[in-house]
Amino acid sequence: MKIGIMGLGTVGTGVVQLLEGDQRFEIRRIVVRDLHRPREIDLSGYELTTDPLSLVSDPEIEVIIEVAGGLSPARELVTAAIRAGKHIITANKALIATHGPELFQLAAEHGVVILFEAAVAGGIPLISTLQHGLLANRITRVAGIVNGTTNYILSRMEREQIPFATALAAAQAAGYAESDPTDDIEGNDVSYKIAILASLAFHAPVEVRQIYRQGISGITDLDIKLAAEFGYRIKMIGLAQPVKRAAGGGPEQVDVRVHPMLLPASHPLAGVDGVNNAIFINGSAVGEIMLFGPGAGRMPTASAVVGDLFNLTSALEIPDFSRYFRTRIEGPACSILPIEETENAYYIRLQTRDIPGVIGRLGTAFGDHEVSLHSITQKGVAADGSATIILVTHRVREQQVQAALEKIRSQETTQQIGVVLRVLV
Repeated sequence: MKIGIMGLGTVGTGVVQLLEGDQRFEIRRIVVRDLHRPREIDLSGYELTTDPLSLVSDPEIEVIIEVAGGLSPARELVTAAIRAGKHIITANKALIATHGPELFQLAAEHGVVILFEAAVAGGIPLISTLQHGLLANRITRVAGIVNGTTNYILSRMEREQIPFATALAAAQAAGYAESDPTDDIEGNDVSYKIAILASLAFHAPVEVRQIYRQGISGITDLDIKLAAEFGYRIKMIGLAQPVKRAAGGGPEQVDVRVHPMLLPASHPLAGVDGVNNAIFINGSAVGEIMLFGPGAGRMPTASAVVGDLFNLTSALEIPDFSRYFRTRIEGPACSILPIEETENAYYIRLQTRDIPGVIGRLGTAFGDHEVSLHSITQKGVAADGSATIILVTHRVREQQVQAALEKIRSQETTQQIGVVLRVLV
């Protein structure tokens, strides 16, 4: 089988390493951005080019492996390759999350397949589990830690009791965070991944642009310490669950969002540390399962890419094999529940003036909006006379909490509402 590869970064290099010496495959051409950039591996036996469409125009290339990332020129390349009858293997989460349904339809029309195991959770066989292994189930929840950078930062903050900025710098020094970490710490990366997982779980498109996102930059080491005192750990979570089903059984409306959450210390996801990923799935037949492992890195992600290649190779001799690999994401896009209508328990940290009656004013504001408080705790008084107040609510609609907080902001005793975090229940 003759292969073209687009991208020779971390993952692309791993793919070449895994395929070296395998007589079943010939890497015909590799597309790179810079022909003169020093590489970690010997490329003397390979043809390098800066022209992505040269992969499409080569009639001998049967499969294109796209590991360059981004939307352009990846979308143009994949579209042209499908029209030319070439199979696609990709690790591109942004491409699949944003343009997946249209590309899957185009692939079906041309009798080729798109495989994307490496697009979410690196070396964890998650995509194939949702596509094939859990077909007998109606999925009722997908919740996961699918970004190693944020999990590493939160783990360091908890373990070493250091502030966010220090933990972020450590992640950058270790190579786990980019010099511009925005996509990771503000939830963009997780949004792409949970959009893909939700689309697969519910068999309908989920538009990534409609997904609510909240990052972790506002979380302090104090929040992590206090969460532990209440029996919780803070994790960055991608969550997808149906809230209203159509007459045919599929979801009419889904709750899909990305934000940090407090997890009970007993929850399986709470024990996932460092750069590891884990995905917790609830199915109607299987019950609760969790997949855990390395969610990024050269060889775990390259392993998923090459695993797709091996699966494709094995299937090519089967008549009409592409039907088996067809991605079942059909119909109109799911309606996503607005964040204001979601229901959660909440952890709220705020600063107030330490004067008599403050706690009563807070309780009244929440009571007026029918927000039931589980606990309210004052954590000391600073030299300037300000007090840190921690509130944990029972399960309630988001818009009620936000209305109560708006009233609290207007109180003269309120100095700052530091952070509002949801609790996974």
